[in-house]
Amino acid sequence: MKLISIQYNHQNGQPDEWQLENCLLNDINLIIGKNATGKSRTIRSIVHFTQILAGEQKPINNGSYIVIFENKGIEIIYRLIIKNNQVAEEELKHGDKMLLQRDADGTGRIWATKLEDYIDFQPPIDEISVVNRRDAIQHGFFEELYQWGKTARYFLFGTAMGQNQMVVSEPDNRKMVLKDFTKVITVFKRGQDTYPKDYEQCIIKDMQKIGYEIKSIGIYSEIMEYNKNPINVDGIAVHEKDLNTITPQTQMSSGMFRALSLLIQINFSIFENLPSCILIDDIGEGLDYSRSTALIKLLISKVKDTKIQLIMSTNDQFVMDAVPLKYWLIIKRLTGKAKIYNYQNNKKLFDSFKFTGLGNFDFFSSNYYLKEE
Repeated sequence: MKLISIQYNHQNGQPDEWQLENCLLNDINLIIGKNATGKSRTIRSIVHFTQILAGEQKPINNGSYIVIFENKGIEIIYRLIIKNNQVAEEELKHGDKMLLQRDADGTGRIWATKLEDYIDFQPPIDEISVVNRRDAIQHGFFEELYQWGKTARYFLFGTAMGQNQMVVSEPDNRKMVLKDFTKVITVFKRGQDTYPKDYEQCIIKDMQKIGYEIKSIGIYSEIMEYNKNPINVDGIAVHEKDLNTITPQTQMSSGMFRALSLLIQINFSIFENLPSCILIDDIGEGLDYSRSTALIKLLISKVKDTKIQLIMSTNDQFVMDAVPLKYWLIIKRLTGKAKIYNYQNNKKLFDSFKFTGLGNFDFFSSNYYLKEE
């Protein structure tokens, strides 16, 4: 299932109202904009929606979503209105068929597949039906939305990405926490266990492709003191080709570990064949020109022909020049609103830029995308 478009309104009618206009999305997307235009906020809006669908976050504040998915050629439209931390309205439509309608008092009608009829229902007013009414027999159509939200991954590339976190050397600490991108050691251990050799080799090759010449990767252990008692903890280490000893994660450069952490986690999603939406804020932050562009090109090549939809954000010139314009979503900040310019809503303008002879970054920096305005 793929996210086709999303509209979001936060605090409708209030002084702090913020609106994301209809944001059309591709399989691969790069959100671009100047500082404080709403790049990160747009990504967080999508992330928050995935958390609501997965039951990890209850509807809060006041806001509305109109979200369109595509699944096996069928258009799925989901509408959610939240008022005062409660579900005011909720609708789900598959193609031409309305499967769910719910009103402000919480009552509604929902399609029951086994019964081949609509039934009345009234879930708690602070829960969405996608989570509260999950039922593989009667309401299996909710499962695809729930799983999409559950498998979505969010990475803050400009942060430590788990570099300062070690794990206690015990098997029960291998419990998966995929939603938390700082738990990279746990993800790596599971990848090792499930896909021995192949998983490690894939990470090694990917790191080499972006300019980090490593020949091996693995888990190392050391003793640390905790509450005046020694404990064994695990971390990730790599062996670089031109060094005689391993480099533990605590001694890697921040840029190197960010790239390593991201590739460990994305490769695991690919090996698991998870139908994911992967969101990466500030992609390339902390990397030099050659490595940031190489990482972007690698990510694009890796997710092509998979079930993964990639949504990234940046204001880095090097990253912009590495990503074709057809994947761009440029954000312009208006009063209380984020307006989107992309290939889908202005194909003629984007195509005309090819004949200027300028680089991708110039399309943004010269305000060429605003030419028709």
